Amino acid sequence: MRAAFAIWMIAAALPACSWSQFDDLRRQTWAGSTEKPNVKSSDYGVALQRGARAGSGGTLVVVGATPPSLSALAYTAQGSASLAAPAIELDTQYAIGQVDPQPIAIADPTSDDVSLIASSGAGSISVLTGAGQISLHQLLVQPSSVEAATYMQAPDRIDPPHAGEHPPAQPLVAAGDDVLGTFYTSPPTPQPTCKLTEAGTPIATRALGTVRAGAVDDVIAWGASGKLYRYPAAVFNGCATPQEPIAVVDTGFAPGHGSQILALDGTRVVLQGHHDVDEASFLGIYDADTLTAVGAAVALPKLRTAAVLDAAGTRYVLAGYPAAVVGGKPTGQVLVFRAAAQGLDAAPALALGDARPDTNEAFGRAVAAMPFNGTEVIAVATSHEIFVYFHAVLTDGTTLYDETREGR
Repeated sequence: MRAAFAIWMIAAALPACSWSQFDDLRRQTWAGSTEKPNVKSSDYGVALQRGARAGSGGTLVVVGATPPSLSALAYTAQGSASLAAPAIELDTQYAIGQVDPQPIAIADPTSDDVSLIASSGAGSISVLTGAGQISLHQLLVQPSSVEAATYMQAPDRIDPPHAGEHPPAQPLVAAGDDVLGTFYTSPPTPQPTCKLTEAGTPIATRALGTVRAGAVDDVIAWGASGKLYRYPAAVFNGCATPQEPIAVVDTGFAPGHGSQILALDGTRVVLQGHHDVDEASFLGIYDADTLTAVGAAVALPKLRTAAVLDAAGTRYVLAGYPAAVVGGKPTGQVLVFRAAAQGLDAAPALALGDARPDTNEAFGRAVAAMPFNGTEVIAVATSHEIFVYFHAVLTDGTTLYDETREGR
């Protein structure tokens, strides 16, 4: 099934969200706080992703829960925020009864496309994707639980009448032992799925990423056993037989649901992993070609989400620890690690937290690098608020990025 509707573009002025600013004098870090908009969702900010990048200001795509909703916050060039359009209530409009505690929202690094991947139940996964004009794809697979997703530049289409066409980057989704994508205009029945295997045994994918290989993307997969795999692009448009990797390495860490593989640059990826049953976590850099570790991993507990920030050519990893205890209170924090040539710095370059935190606020529940007025800035979600840092200075006094709001 395929339907389309308009969403996420900055429209005429709508009632503004409650917005305030504060100055963290110790860190010289300015942030704007946006409280839960007037939608019926009782939980806000469970997932963040940057939205359309054109023009001034910036946009964040926000996933809410209980019941699930999808909305976009539009930031003016001066930093004030409002809903870009009425929130989409996913339970009533698209029969998505719930989203996971860590729902999957991904952004295409080469365009303004953003996707939300959620289980619709009864063997169906819904993929809401696009920028401005959003399409609904339904992927039929058993089981229908979503384990991971990434944008992928796939090989030429094989489905008639579009055979031979080179499609744009599209979501690739892992569910159970299967991996499948939105590469078919009219999917055949049964819908083709890939079974990623090692020596014939499914790897139980827990995280997906990609690396460019010529005109297409090879796929990086992190299995439940802790092994990291690279599969060639050619296997993801047909998937007639179980697929074997072209490279494999054991990371020594078994990732759970909600783990991530993030592109750091053209040759390296960042692994964000955490266990399903305890607080152990893993944050490290790997070479995408050889799958070798680049430096040592950071093993601070309670990590749950990560994003990559480009600050004038220097890469930083934003790491969210929403259950971290700060000042004796479980409020959460975000640590910013510099990604050097030799790997991640062992100590964070900056620690961020709410200046007036609530207990169990879950600061760092989601993080994003939002393009804002031509600069990537840090965005952090809690259970009920979103903080956008318009100016940030590292712990050593070095400016991460100057004031980004116009007229300030």
